[in-house]
Amino acid sequence: KPLDMPDRPVIAITMGDAAGIGPEIVVKALRTRGLYRDLRPVVVGSAAILEATARSLGLPARTRALSSVSQAQGRYGTLEMLDVGSLKPEEVTPGRLSASCGRAAMEFVLEAARLAQRGEVKAIVTAPLNKEAAQLAGYPDMGHMELLARITGTQRYATMLVAGPLRVVHLTTHRSLLQACQAVKREAILDKLRLTHESFRGWGWERPRLGVAALNPHGGEGGLLGREEIEEIAPAVAAAREEGMDAQGPFPADSLFPQAIAGHFDAVLALYHDQGHIPIKTYDFEGSISVALGLPFIRTSVDHGTAFDIAGKGLASPRSLIEAIRLAERLSRGRLDKS
Repeated sequence: KPLDMPDRPVIAITMGDAAGIGPEIVVKALRTRGLYRDLRPVVVGSAAILEATARSLGLPARTRALSSVSQAQGRYGTLEMLDVGSLKPEEVTPGRLSASCGRAAMEFVLEAARLAQRGEVKAIVTAPLNKEAAQLAGYPDMGHMELLARITGTQRYATMLVAGPLRVVHLTTHRSLLQACQAVKREAILDKLRLTHESFRGWGWERPRLGVAALNPHGGEGGLLGREEIEEIAPAVAAAREEGMDAQGPFPADSLFPQAIAGHFDAVLALYHDQGHIPIKTYDFEGSISVALGLPFIRTSVDHGTAFDIAGKGLASPRSLIEAIRLAERLSRGRLDKS
């Protein structure tokens, strides 16, 4: 019995920086037959580079160029693509920083975002780009999230990392530690709690349980080790509870994350990049993924970088990309599984 195309959403997958592991993990991930039961993947990238990557891996890969994503059939064994830009394989050296690769990677993301904004795809999934290469190409954004927020005019957004039962929303990400500490303010925390609460409600959670991390060691020890918990974080949590949210904290991070893994919280608000990333990566380095909150469309991503050190060696694991594709499909149906 043929698969029913209307029941399988079209998901756009960007190829990432061609000098990194993006092309490799895209080719490997789309060798997962089970994905095609639930969705129709369309790669936004360079057909020539994907074909060259597949040959180098000894994998069969037939590409099919689409003029419109509505033509996507979602047949296993065929990489259906929107061939974007003019990047050629001879311009790409694995592991080498390149403005042309950075420019192409951003063009792939911009095209996928246009498709999502027009409703032609149900979600986008992004392979990694290199921030330095993108900046060499003239893009000032620090990453996918900042770029997508800028082009969509999104003011309220956040990055959520997911690994198994652990879901971590970040108050700040790409800031220095000093700047991140300076951003720990009542209104900013309350706004992120509102965004997290609204997002989970949209995914079918009636009253998500939100745990908030402390900033200082031992939660500040009553002000002896810092007053942010007293002056900013606890008042934000109290305000959230007054608005009807099930928010608790602040709790020392070293005790909060084990509680979240044990199922006592549905999401944790971390206050800076490493506070949230370290427990996620420790729990499941290869399987962790990223979800954007606040954008006008669904976007998931791998939770790793371009890995220039292993690019072109056939060593990259596609697991994070596979999980990101699967979650994008579930979110496109309004689901964030509780298990």
